[in-house]
Amino acid sequence: MDLMSNATGWYPIGKSQGTGGSKQLVTDQFEQDYDEHKLIRPTLDPLACVQVVKQSNIIPQCVEAYKTNVTGFGYTLEYMPGESDKTAKVEWDIADRFMQTANLEESIEQLLGQLIEDLEHCGNAYVEVAWGGGLPAVYRIPPEYMRCTAPLELVDMKYKRLVQGRIEEFTQSKWVRRYAQKRGTNITWFREFGAPGEGNEVIHLQLGNGTYGEPRWSGNSPGIVGSRKAEELNFDYFDNGRMLAMILTVMNGELAPQSIEALKGAKGKKSQGGILYLEVQGYDKGMLGDEKEKTSIKLDKLNDLLQQDALFIEYNREKRKETRSAFRVPPILTGESDDYNRATSDNARRIVEEQVFQPYRKWIMDEIFNKRLLPAISVYRVKAILRSPKISDPDERKAMLDYLADRGILIVRDLIPIAEEVLGTVIDESRYPDGYLDTPIIQLMPSQASLGQSTDTEPEEKLAAIAKRLLRETRERQHV
Repeated sequence: MDLMSNATGWYPIGKSQGTGGSKQLVTDQFEQDYDEHKLIRPTLDPLACVQVVKQSNIIPQCVEAYKTNVTGFGYTLEYMPGESDKTAKVEWDIADRFMQTANLEESIEQLLGQLIEDLEHCGNAYVEVAWGGGLPAVYRIPPEYMRCTAPLELVDMKYKRLVQGRIEEFTQSKWVRRYAQKRGTNITWFREFGAPGEGNEVIHLQLGNGTYGEPRWSGNSPGIVGSRKAEELNFDYFDNGRMLAMILTVMNGELAPQSIEALKGAKGKKSQGGILYLEVQGYDKGMLGDEKEKTSIKLDKLNDLLQQDALFIEYNREKRKETRSAFRVPPILTGESDDYNRATSDNARRIVEEQVFQPYRKWIMDEIFNKRLLPAISVYRVKAILRSPKISDPDERKAMLDYLADRGILIVRDLIPIAEEVLGTVIDESRYPDGYLDTPIIQLMPSQASLGQSTDTEPEEKLAAIAKRLLRETRERQHV
């Protein structure tokens, strides 16, 4: 009699057939064009970088913090030092018109936000400059559609710059690249901005000094991918329950068919809180088969490591911290502010504003507008800037206002900007008599006591009271 059972074998228990894997297939649409057109292959494929960002649990928040803090306060125009309406009003009007019409479908802030997203996702951003007569139009080109050649052509580049109040022209020799845009099977060529020739131009923004840029998080990519896999492992663990891999041994018998099916189904939510009942059929004993062998079941764990309910919590926390450090943003800007108070949050915002966002605003506006597009439309005495938030220490401001008010340094005219900012209105200074706006604030203080108000009011409250009075007087003079 053959005592070997067809029930002997391996049964996958507690393992789902479909898991949330993070494997992605990236196809480079330029694969057949690198040799033919002498294009340079990027070290990091832009599309692959975008997919890594989508898998990350911290990079999208960091990128959104960049977009909000760099472009969220809008742009404005400024005269260069020593210039004003008297010397450069025509250039101001040209620059203003260009900034409003450069892209008729999106605002400058929206366009810049998309370019920042491209830069932080894959290290590259491309701006197409289209000349059709008059002022140029600018558009974003997705990085995955762009490649470039080596700098193979030596050309004479002409520049015009404002130097010591005069516009001077310079000529410099430069090796330039050509840029290829591929959509479908068609390739469109662009010349580097400023290079002589026909057709549209492109401005290539990049992080780093290589042929192509690299995202600032590239050095943290193992941790980013590891965090994703850790989350997938946790998801798979909770989805399939706490069943451990094991060996089930039946002595002198075999599992009944219904028991085998029960074991196969012992996974996932259905198995939680239940009791698994196994039936064993003993082998025949003796020659006649009228008795059965004594059977037993033995379970042997393949490992004694019990998975906890939340694996890799500390690992994920550390990898988030490392990635956030690559962007140099504090936790409060990515929605992690449990251990912050007013003082520490203000200090963190001030540091990141000075060390990260201010340089970023200046860099991106210079690279696109102030060094390239504005001089190309004969605007030299006006520059475009991105506004920044007003961050001040309340204690320092109070001390300064206290000092200035007590010593008679502040005059009524100094309150006009404060009143306009706080009250959201414009005060017409011409409505006041000559000399009134030059009155020291300290001379107006006794009038507050005569109205029954305490003279121990905080300086900012005094300033607010006087500002409201100025506004009221303005409206009365205007018969509002």
